[in-house]
Amino acid sequence: MHKHSYRLYRIYGYPGFGLVLYLIMVLINPADRIFNSWRYYAFGDFILEFVFAVAYATTLFETGIQLTAWLNKWYAWENRIKSRFGIQLSLHIIIIYIILSSFFKFKFPNYFGYDELMFRQTVIVGVIFSLLITAVFAAEYFFYRWNDAKLKSLEMEQLTTQAQLDALKLQLDPHFLFNNLSIVTALIEDQPSTAVSYIAKLSSIYRYMLTNRTQNVIALTEELEFIKAYLFLYQIRYGSGINVRIDEAGKAILSGLPPLTLQLLIENAIKHNVFSTESPLNIHIYFQDKHFMIVENNKMPKNIPEPGTNVGLKNIRERYRLINRQVPVITDDDRFFRVKVPLIDLNN
Repeated sequence: MHKHSYRLYRIYGYPGFGLVLYLIMVLINPADRIFNSWRYYAFGDFILEFVFAVAYATTLFETGIQLTAWLNKWYAWENRIKSRFGIQLSLHIIIIYIILSSFFKFKFPNYFGYDELMFRQTVIVGVIFSLLITAVFAAEYFFYRWNDAKLKSLEMEQLTTQAQLDALKLQLDPHFLFNNLSIVTALIEDQPSTAVSYIAKLSSIYRYMLTNRTQNVIALTEELEFIKAYLFLYQIRYGSGINVRIDEAGKAILSGLPPLTLQLLIENAIKHNVFSTESPLNIHIYFQDKHFMIVENNKMPKNIPEPGTNVGLKNIRERYRLINRQVPVITDDDRFFRVKVPLIDLNN
């Protein structure tokens, strides 16, 4: 929950609500009862009654504020709105009733009219205001939860867009385009059918990025189809220098994950390792039940690390955090680099 300062409200609001309460008590009583009392009042009696009204307003609202702060620690609003509302309202009414009972035990001059009727009226007004105050704090909670959700949504959209831009930068890198054009040219001369497949895969990569650029979660089946097309380009280029093994997804096939997660992980492995046909980069994608996908590669790190290390991994972790999911777990030992990616149930 958000922490608030009620300083200005306390300075200006309590006297204002005190005046409102004073007028309410005047209006709900018969005119003759009020004027019969007032004709005995000295000026100081009016001031004293106004002070009582301000003190009552202060008690009502300050009790609500303190109860809200206390219950936020021990019985928060999340997932128990109705019970929290009922508990806070009940406690508020009980506290107000005890305070009023204590107040009316004092003996005031008879012309003040602080009798049993006035006590009941004051209690009823207190119950009504307790209900309104509790409703205000509940509305405040919903407002800030909605605002937080909106901010998270905007942040998630920004991160997703950034992931798309990072991926497009990789694909639009001059070296990448030059290499792909060179490969297509060579394939057209020697293997025209493979060249057609190469261009089709390259087209499907861009189509996937454009189609899913605004999605927070994508089906695992679509991500796997995309990554197969993506890997096809690298395997044509590097041959047996890159070996990728993708296990059957099993029950995980009905799950999802943030788009481009696999692409960023594989690009991370390719970017930070040295590999050749004699010492290939082995990437293994497998699944743990229906809850996790694991991307693992052997380590052959470059002597000089590439700039921007862990940018893709950070982006993935942030996107998982913003959709309130367990973040991926990274294991980095002497032989393997492994990322355990939580899968998302698309039915929830």
